Amino acid sequence: MRTALTRPRAIAVANTGIARNKRAASTVANVTRRDLIRGGGVALTVPLWLDAFQDLGFFSGEDSEFAPLPPIEPGYEVAMFAGGCFWCMEAPFDAVRGVKATTSGYIGGDVDRPRYRDVGSGSTGHVESVRVLYDASQVSYEDLLRVYWRQVDATRDDGQFVDSGAQYRPVIWAANARQMAAAEASKKALETEKRFGDGPIKVSIVDASDMTFWPAENYHQDYYKRNANRYRLYRSISQRDEYIARVWGIERRE
Repeated sequence: MRTALTRPRAIAVANTGIARNKRAASTVANVTRRDLIRGGGVALTVPLWLDAFQDLGFFSGEDSEFAPLPPIEPGYEVAMFAGGCFWCMEAPFDAVRGVKATTSGYIGGDVDRPRYRDVGSGSTGHVESVRVLYDASQVSYEDLLRVYWRQVDATRDDGQFVDSGAQYRPVIWAANARQMAAAEASKKALETEKRFGDGPIKVSIVDASDMTFWPAENYHQDYYKRNANRYRLYRSISQRDEYIARVWGIERRE
């Protein structure tokens, strides 16, 4: 059983590891680039702690307001995915030709207009997710599924990478029967291939046709662009890229 690990605790755990690495580096002649990065990590995590304080409601202002949800224009469709921290789920989809917008938010709970501090506590039932608005004439839902599977640890249903808890579990939120069928087919194909190993794939596929996607606060949107250094640090801490590289190799970029 895994202990629930929220983003603030993840930073604290990372700082502990950083301290250990610094002590180890002092006794080793050959210091790697990763050691140097980790050695400076304590100072770099200060901005992440500021984000954590904002999550907890210590700061207010426009950044703490809920983000607008881009409208669905003719010819466009919506796909919704959960893969752990939504900061890490926006960038891969934004890079896809035909995707107009990605929005970080929450879905699957029983509280209207949830805030991150409530979702992060696990008390609302929501899951951190990303809404992808795309031009169906340029990119298919199946293409988006291919991107999704290359972002997640499909062997876990209790969180993703450094973030543990049901609010970080991996989910494909199907907006209609067609998406449901496509998601099920892609999951079955990966299980047959044993892409994630011999065990079952634990990613849930949920009928979300009657669910509301609630956009997260403004400061969570486009985080990887607006706070590039913090984002890279957090992503390094999560070890997400290392896992993806082990499972997919060069195919992770396809």
